[in-house]
Amino acid sequence: MNNESISGEVISSYTSEQAEEDGFLVDTTKLNEKWKKGLFNHVTTNLLSKGYFDDDGNINLPNLVDLYNQALMIVKIKSNDFHDFDSFFAGQIELPSGQKQEIFIEQNETGEFTLLLPEDH
Repeated sequence: MNNESISGEVISSYTSEQAEEDGFLVDTTKLNEKWKKGLFNHVTTNLLSKGYFDDDGNINLPNLVDLYNQALMIVKIKSNDFHDFDSFFAGQIELPSGQKQEIFIEQNETGEFTLLLPEDH
């Protein structure tokens, strides 16, 4: 089945704002206004729990910046230096623990991208 054969009314939708309210997403642009100009605006709390919170439960900003830099490199490579842009990317990152982790980078309804684990999809 291709997208062209799907038609009809949307039965339900779940917005990024609703996911924030439910505690599944964090809008990282609220941490730094300058990030509103970037590609990414949300990260799932499940991904953040992989070493991106400090001991007090706050987001560790240097680790988050590293996550964003790694995600940006995935997008750059997979999009042929941003020439063949798409709405979904996947790749491997290194978590703060040093372990490798596959992540998904998916465009959301805002036009920006959410970083998530495959099981969050």
